[in-house]
Amino acid sequence: MSDERNRLIREGFIAGLLGYGAVVALFAILNLVAGLSPFHTASVLGSALLGSALDQAGPLGPVLAYNGLHLVVSILLGIGASFLANQAEADHDLGSGVVFGLLALGGWIPIFFGAITVEYLHAVGWAEVLAGSLVGAGAILAYIGWAHRDLVQALFEEAQA
Repeated sequence: MSDERNRLIREGFIAGLLGYGAVVALFAILNLVAGLSPFHTASVLGSALLGSALDQAGPLGPVLAYNGLHLVVSILLGIGASFLANQAEADHDLGSGVVFGLLALGGWIPIFFGAITVEYLHAVGWAEVLAGSLVGAGAILAYIGWAHRDLVQALFEEAQA
């Protein structure tokens, strides 16, 4: 694998982990404030998504299953964001397209999956979906912005010109 591809995957992996961790921390705090287990939301979502398939797994089964799925999706979103940022570095004319692409990856995709959990599974509310999406997207975008500081600065300079 080329050095560039390794960097892109490593950067996306880190961005995804940060997005995942931010969402996990947010829901752990919200659950604790509500007097629930810090794993309550993950347990509810895991049970709602996988239903009786996890009955034999015990109380941590739904938590582990949901967190595994959430981690994979977060890492894929991070890699997608890293790919878009790398494309924008190669062609600054893609800058505004990359911004919209990153917003789509970071915000709309989690909201889409959130709609499934709210409307179909009735597992969490829209406020929680929105908060989780914003926190996760913010963490991914902050890291990608930091990793591509020169690109961000160049895009701001071009926008001001």
